[in-house]
Amino acid sequence: MSHKGRITPQVTAAINEKLGRQGIELYDIEYRRESAGLVLRIYIDSLTGVDTDTCVAATRAVKDYLDDEIQLDYDYLEISSPGIDRVLKQEKEFIRYKGSRVLVKTSQAVDGRKKFVGILGEVDASVLKIETEDQVLSLDRNLISMVRLHPEI
Repeated sequence: MSHKGRITPQVTAAINEKLGRQGIELYDIEYRRESAGLVLRIYIDSLTGVDTDTCVAATRAVKDYLDDEIQLDYDYLEISSPGIDRVLKQEKEFIRYKGSRVLVKTSQAVDGRKKFVGILGEVDASVLKIETEDQVLSLDRNLISMVRLHPEI
């Protein structure tokens, strides 16, 4: 079950399953109090992108479950894309976005810097490689605090 102010792993797994039946991926869930009230924000993705129809399908897939089965208390339900500058969190995202331009932040300076922009290369459990304008960097995964898509617009 869920508890006010928190989404349990079981609820997350159920939402993920219901979305998956529609060909939609669960990216992230936020459940918090904001000025407008208690907001449940579900971020989704799909291989074909996220448009209004995808958001409607996602809402239909999870709303009855949220309202009837677990009786989750919320004032607003938002279904949204994580955006074109999304933070990469799961290993499958690193695989999917290999070859994409990323911004990497580290917790400690590497070569005198904590921010790097480059093309995402190979990633494994211990190292993330990015190709910058002048070199290929192998960054220790333990030092990485955030990796975000960084498209040129």
